[in-house]
Amino acid sequence: RNVSTGAPEVMVNFVTSCYKPELLVPLVDRITKISEVVSVVNNVNTSVGNTSVGEQEYTLYGKPTITEMLRGLTFQISANSFFQTNTKQADVLYKLIGDSAGLKGDGSEIVLDLFCGTGTIGLTLARSAKHVYGYEVVPEAIADAQKNAQLNGISNATFVQGDLNKINETFGKEFPKPDIIISDPNRPGMHMKLIKWLLEVKAPRIVYVSCNPATCARDLDYLCHGVEEKGLRGCYELKRVIPVDMFPHTPHIECVCLLELC
Repeated sequence: RNVSTGAPEVMVNFVTSCYKPELLVPLVDRITKISEVVSVVNNVNTSVGNTSVGEQEYTLYGKPTITEMLRGLTFQISANSFFQTNTKQADVLYKLIGDSAGLKGDGSEIVLDLFCGTGTIGLTLARSAKHVYGYEVVPEAIADAQKNAQLNGISNATFVQGDLNKINETFGKEFPKPDIIISDPNRPGMHMKLIKWLLEVKAPRIVYVSCNPATCARDLDYLCHGVEEKGLRGCYELKRVIPVDMFPHTPHIECVCLLELC
């Protein structure tokens, strides 16, 4: 939505194997006759695969980002940064995450937001926290998260670009021990290196947000019961799991899971 007018904003992203904008001109001309379309971008991805994230990105029409308003905050969204597509249910989802996080609201707690995307979850919690640290592998998403913090006047949030599947022994040294960890991985779930780190750091609460019940169940089992073959002992108790229907008319659900240190 446009922040000033509330009018809908639509971004169209063409993913192609090479950059030949002249071939897209007829499509762009037709699409931009739709008033809601305010951005048309072309992501170029030369590799074989189903990802929409390109190696280069070009703006073919309008602006490079669109905006959305969620839980009293404004977010800029680019084509390569993840943002929940169902905004009405995203509002429900983030309220459940906030309720599960259970921040005291006195500004004394450190929040670690793993797989933070454009910073939506972390920024909605920042006003009740001492500081929020967000980690995300996609550099465009981190750039959006930093812009979104500035856009909303939030100064107690730090966003870092890094691959959470490739963490080493230095991870966690650059921020205080978190009181609450939010983890919202993509469908493959969390890497064993990250599971190991979580079991070592022992934050009092973890809110695990998942779009894949199978990998969610696997990771929760690791955190609660450990991984015997890896010599890892579980140290969390699963308090609740709340499913959220983010994708109507499909079998897919999102789950908000609360774990507490035991």
